[in-house]
Order: sequence, then structure tokens, then C-alpha cells
Amino acid sequence: RAVQKGERARLTTGPTPSPPMYEHTPLIRRGPQLIGNNDERWLKVCACIATAVLGTVILAASKTDGPGSAVVGGVPGLGRARGWAARGEDDAVGRFASRIAAELTDPRRRGELGEPRYDPSSLFSRAPGRRAPMDEVDGSGAPLTLPWQPVSLGGPAAASRDVRWSAGASGPVIDDIASRKALGVVAGHGLHCDLRSTPWLLSHLHPDVPAAVFGSRGGGVVDDSLHSSPARWMETATPGPDRGALDRGTPGGEDALADALGDRLGFQAQGGDFARVGRNAGYDAVIAVGESMSTAAALWGALEQAERDLGLLHPTVRDGRTDDPRTNAKPRIKGLALTLVPSMGTEREEYWNEMTRVLRASYGSVDNATTALSKDCSIGYGCIPFAKFVAAKHSNLPTPTRLARIAQAGIPAVVFGNRADEPAHPVENGRVVAQALGARFHEASTHEEALAEWPRVIADFVNGIARDEGIVLAPGAADSTTGASGEIVAGMVAPRDWLRASRQLCSGDPTTTPELVDACESYRSGESAVPPGVEAAVEAQEASLGKDKYAATTPFYRRTGLDVSDCVTSGVVTRSEVSDLTSGSPDQWAATSEAIEDVERVVDLQAERTW
Repeated sequence: RAVQKGERARLTTGPTPSPPMYEHTPLIRRGPQLIGNNDERWLKVCACIATAVLGTVILAASKTDGPGSAVVGGVPGLGRARGWAARGEDDAVGRFASRIAAELTDPRRRGELGEPRYDPSSLFSRAPGRRAPMDEVDGSGAPLTLPWQPVSLGGPAAASRDVRWSAGASGPVIDDIASRKALGVVAGHGLHCDLRSTPWLLSHLHPDVPAAVFGSRGGGVVDDSLHSSPARWMETATPGPDRGALDRGTPGGEDALADALGDRLGFQAQGGDFARVGRNAGYDAVIAVGESMSTAAALWGALEQAERDLGLLHPTVRDGRTDDPRTNAKPRIKGLALTLVPSMGTEREEYWNEMTRVLRASYGSVDNATTALSKDCSIGYGCIPFAKFVAAKHSNLPTPTRLARIAQAGIPAVVFGNRADEPAHPVENGRVVAQALGARFHEASTHEEALAEWPRVIADFVNGIARDEGIVLAPGAADSTTGASGEIVAGMVAPRDWLRASRQLCSGDPTTTPELVDACESYRSGESAVPPGVEAAVEAQEASLGKDKYAATTPFYRRTGLDVSDCVTSGVVTRSEVSDLTSGSPDQWAATSEAIEDVERVVDLQAERTW
């Protein structure tokens, strides 16, 4: 692995600084409420306490028609029982039993004692919202931001060399260790996912290494703790031939809005987001961890840095200011861990060209379709605004020739592929990217194999870069450290099993998106009909079941954002119910689109769009 030894500086030696004090709301209750810790011993202690106090073991519920607190239930290995406790304002026993019962009966922690099953969708539900500014503004001049959350707060071993030291009574002390870290890990997510879906990749990191996950630009309908909406990002976009188009690798065309979406929300536009999130998290340097869409973005970010270092970029003028690429802005990308490389090159260009032909035949233009359609959904993954879908499909990856410059600039990488995620993420594409980067390639055949192996490989990769940076990670460090008030002050912000549980999200499991299963169950006969004449206009062969290329033209997609073939593949809708995947008759189309805007009126919606 190539490294820039000349730029490596060793951390200041001296007495080990005291642990940093961070302000972070614990994601699991700690202190007296010991059940939240993923520790079988604490569960048994609580069970024994409740048994001794109540004469039973333990599931509690309040009884509304009597003078006491009912205690009913059981714990594996300890049996079932029933008991009573006094009720009233001073009913400490009942309150204690109820608290234990709430923990043990919580559906997010069902399972055998010591092996709780965590609900990955609730991972950051108790954490305060965090937004990282992106050096861009919306139409009002307000900063554009992306949501992010720490997975690990790190520890003193990774303290920044820029941290201020001062002389204390007993020697040197750190004034503000919490403000900076020399190195941190920043992870992005896939197209139809959000920041909750990737912590599993970071679940084996050393607790002294800080790590964060972030949400993509334009990945949600509204700005919230998990998403940012396309609307604010597009308020200051510049459509048209003079927009300063990015090098997407995909040619522009007749649709100015689609081009602007690609430039503002596409792969290359997201390349610098890893470093910006790292800066907001307090990292001097970052290791970018990508998945699918964010893998492509991380490659663009590393390529820009590499070409800057190699002297291949030239100063540009932006908003009256000269942006000199020779200035090495911090944080710098120190390494890449890339999973699930998406389709790329001519294959991606052909998909985009076919998609534009279909949308133009049905809606008149891609811009019209983007205005008329609200979202694109995938069962077992989630939904994104249709504008974000267009931006991603109108993006491409750098060519292998340009990717080789990343290795030339000394940025190490490791790449992962999974047969279970084909064909959207061809394993062969991962091999091509790994070869161009001079990187190791790890192939899995199942999601279970990836969960078992990839986090360890990523941890070893991160540890190697940390050593190169002069960071000494002590063995046997505690996963997390709490302060006197029970707040997490260092290390992992949740049990590693909870982080690993995030693998369930964005993996194609229909049970993780029940709202989309409900949408499939609402399918009505005839809703998969393609508008008359569309296929003839596209001059394509008759569509076949399985990711129908004409899905976005159907009434069902307009209503739900779903390709009906997804519903068939998931077993919610049977193939016999879907008999109209090809063009329907005019009468059939009219009968199944009563609640949908007529195609001829879509152009009128352009005037109503706010961006």
C-alpha cells in the first residue's frame, strides 16, 4: 500500500491525557437502568433483584382494575411466575418492575437472554439531531447541511496534533481534547437508504477511533434528522448550457433540469461531502467508507484530491473568488473502504439513455417526468425523491484510467463485492475498481458472509492507516466510557450488536419496509399497464417481468413509486395478477388512471415547481 511517509507526523509523546468529556445523549439507558447494556450478567442481576423483591420473574404491566401492580411473565432459563406489588404514588417496587418489564418485553430486544435483537431503525432515535454545513447555500442564503451522527466518539489515542496543550500543576494537560481528532472514519449509504443502514460496517472499529455516518444530499422529501430534501439544494442550481457541468461521464442532453440535478445531487457533487462531514465532526483527516452510491461519491472525492496533489487541476474562478486546487484543504482523505460498486461506464450510460427515451415517450421530457413523479421506491430498501433518482442515474463513475491516479497519489483502498447484491452491484465492477486502485478485493456470496467478514477487514484497514499516522491504539480498550452523569464520553455510542443489526436495513428484506408491502397489497388489476404507444415510440422489445423498464410510466408507479415487478419478486403480488406489463389498450389505460394527472397536463405543472 502506497503511503506518503513524508507527510506522516508522530503524535506528541508524554503523559497519557485524561479521557475526553463529550456531550452526547446515550442511545441506551445506563447507570441504574442496566438492562440497556448488551450484557448477560446485568440481565441476570436485574432478574434476580426483581425475583427477590417480588417473589417472581419478570414481565410487568399495570393492572387498571385492582389495587396492585400485576407482575406476570418469564425469562428464558428462569421460568414464568405471577405476583403482586402495592400500587400508589410510592409504589417503588411496581415502578421498578415495570421498568424492567418494559426493557425485557421491548420488541426491539426480543430473543434469548444475552442475545437481544435490536431494532436498527431506532438506532439514533434518542440522539440529538446533527447537521453538517456543506459550504453551499440555498436561495435565502442559509447554509445547506447534511444530517450526520457519531457511531464512535473516539478516545484520547486519536487526539489531534493540533490540540492545545498547557502546563498544569502535574504536567502537560489538554485544554480541549474533544474539539479535534487526528483521524476519523466517515461512512455514506446507498441510494434508497439512509444513515442508519451503514453502522454495521463500522461495528468492529477500535473504540479510540472516532467514526460517523451521514445522509446524502437530496435523499429525502424533507429536511429531518435522517434526510435532506432536493428542493433547497436546487434553489441555487444553474440549469442550461452555462451551468458549469460536472464531469459526470454521462453526456448532457435536452433536459436542463436533469442535467442540473446530476450536477447538484449526483455522484461527483457528493465527492466532497465525506471531508465536510469529517470537518464538522472534528476530524483532521478521514477514511471514507462507501456503499453503492456513496462508494461512487467517495471515488470522486479521492480523485479530486489525487489530481490536485499530482498537479493536474488548475485554479478556477467561482463567485468572484479564485479557487486554487493546489491548496490542500483539510480534512484530507487518507483511505477508502468501498463496498458494492454500482454499474458504471457504458452500461450506466446505456441505462440512462434508455430511461430518457421511455420518459420522453410517456411524459414529453425527463424534466416533465421529474415534475410529475414524486418518488422512486424499492421494497426492502426505501423511497427517495424522483429528482434524486434522476440525479443518480444521470451520474457515472470515473474511468479506470483516472481511478489509477488515486493510487499514484498514495491513497490506499480496500474494495468489497457481494454476489447477493447483483445485478445492481456487479462483483466484476468491484474487481475492476480494485485493480485500478491497486487495492485488495474481498468477495462475499451472502449477506451473512459480508456481515461476518467485512467489518473486521475494515477495522484492520483503519488500524493500519492509524499506525501510519502515528496513532497507537491500545489493546483491550473498553467499547465505551461514561461520565459521572451516565453520559457517553468516549468510544462507541451503542452496543456493537446494535450496530451490526443495521445490516438488516437496505438489504432487500421486505419486513424492513412494511409501508411498501402495504403499497403492494393495494395493487389494483390493470395498474401495471403502460400508456398506449410508449413501447412503439421507444422501439423496444416487449417488456419482460423483472425490473420492468417501463415501470415509471404505469399508474401503479405514479401512485406508489414502486415497480410492480418488485411486488411480484417479494411475493406480495402474484404473477397471475399482473397480466398487463406491456402496453394496454386506450380503454384499459383510461380506466386505470382516473386518479392520475393526464400526461398532457404534466407540462403545466412545471410552472408550479419551486425549483
